[in-house]
Amino acid sequence: MTGNVARAPDGIISLRSSLPFKKTVSNLSIALQRRGMAIYARADHSANAIAAGLELRPTQLFVFGFPEVESPIIKHCPALGLDLPRKIAVWEDEADRIWISYNDPLWLARRYSAGPDVLPLLRAMATSLTGIALEAGGRVVRAG
Repeated sequence: MTGNVARAPDGIISLRSSLPFKKTVSNLSIALQRRGMAIYARADHSANAIAAGLELRPTQLFVFGFPEVESPIIKHCPALGLDLPRKIAVWEDEADRIWISYNDPLWLARRYSAGPDVLPLLRAMATSLTGIALEAGGRVVRAG
């Protein structure tokens, strides 16, 4: 991966953090809480690897959501429940760069052939995820 933002053809958006791993993870947690998101799970993949006697660069996964937004989406497109609640991974690459990765909700709309009734919600979700990732990565997010 090069640059500060990568959009993979498989719908994954990765934003390069300008902060160290631990600060990025801390900022992500704060950004989610500030927005009233429920954090359903947090997996420390690197700690799990160490417990299994393996090595893995720092990697954590957050599973979170906002049921008021996700429930109507799943009501109209039940298969989208495979990718909701939302997930963000924070990880370190081989060059010691920190990345924040998540599924693009608009790509998910295409994947699941979501109808026009849920597209505005998925657009809002995409905007929200961008703001969360920018804030976690140490970039200034301005309201408005």
